[in-house]
Amino acid sequence: MARLSGYVRPGELHQQEAQGLREGASRLLLNEPAGAVVRQLADKGYTNARGNPWTAEAFVRAILNPLMAGLDKNGEPIEDFGETVLTPDEHQRLNALFAKRRGEQTPPREPFDYLLTSGLSECGRCTFPMQGARVNGDADPGYRCPPPKEGRASCGGVRMNASRLEDAVAEQVLADVLRPGTHERLLEVQEDVRAEVRRLREHVDGAEERFKELGGMYGRGLLVRSAFLAAQKATKEDLRQARARLRFLEQIADVPISGVTDFVAWWKTAPRASQRALIALEISKVRVMPSGGGRHADPHERIVIDWRTPTD
Repeated sequence: MARLSGYVRPGELHQQEAQGLREGASRLLLNEPAGAVVRQLADKGYTNARGNPWTAEAFVRAILNPLMAGLDKNGEPIEDFGETVLTPDEHQRLNALFAKRRGEQTPPREPFDYLLTSGLSECGRCTFPMQGARVNGDADPGYRCPPPKEGRASCGGVRMNASRLEDAVAEQVLADVLRPGTHERLLEVQEDVRAEVRRLREHVDGAEERFKELGGMYGRGLLVRSAFLAAQKATKEDLRQARARLRFLEQIADVPISGVTDFVAWWKTAPRASQRALIALEISKVRVMPSGGGRHADPHERIVIDWRTPTD
């Protein structure tokens, strides 16, 4: 079987070929004609896996191959694929570009309201928060550990279909809610959350005073400029995180569960925000484990839930 251009083997890049493919893809995304792109690549000495200069037709066919972005023929990420020539986003943009050139209309992505983002799910391999993502407009919503980059200690190696993950978590949460005593425990946890909401509101409201104090210390010469800027940056980041945490906890504090007697029926009609709040009342984190090469057909085998308990 012929080697795929850009790769020594799937997941291991042929660096020179990959560089040529990436440069050509970038030029295509700038709406340069394919013929002009391959001529420029030939002038720079870039070739395909056979060592021949690219033709326009062959280059377009190669660059639209889903394996260029580590995807299968259905556009789904291949877990633990390794290095890729293109990102899934670049692959999606190239497909949209050539669909448009063929006169086809690509349907817009339907928005999907993820239940388990905002820190509720994390990668079971590296503990980095999972993100909601579609690899292209036709793909089902999914969760992924984002690819690593400078300043981000993620592994990029764990992915899971959103419906499989969310349904499995919802089943376990509802099963726990139906156990005797759980409803009362949830109300206790909700009171703890309300207490934290009050504390965070006070912290956010006091941010202006903290900035004034920093400015005053700098003005009196108690802080050198570098220390002042570092403290100001840290205070801004603290405020950003506090506001995000507050918005998240306010949903949990306000979810109406005190009078609910049938949680299964409630779940079926509850808004996504209320479903997310119930999950957040029940769990502190769900860890999404690697697929194990497809060995875990049951999605429950891929999740580990950390359950909340009331503050003593």
